Amino acid sequence: MQVHSSPTLRRKVRILTAVCLAAWVGVTLLPVLLARTELHLGPWPLDFWMAAQGSVLAYLLIVCVYAWLVNRWERQAGSLSFEIPPAQDV
Repeated sequence: MQVHSSPTLRRKVRILTAVCLAAWVGVTLLPVLLARTELHLGPWPLDFWMAAQGSVLAYLLIVCVYAWLVNRWERQAGSLSFEIPPAQDV
């Protein structure tokens, strides 16, 4: 595996990071925005369900998708999406 990252890989990872951050903000604000609606998920109001468990599951999904995609792209490119600092001999 190469130590140097390719500009294409870094660009893809930055775009994915921006998309994941936008999804995180959306999931975080969704319960607040839905607080006065009458939407239900089963017997529970949707805002209660999102605040109680849905947000945590969505955060976990965001992290898993990010890790899976970046690992796959790094394998395909044969490089890393970040720079490894040079070794420091003391």
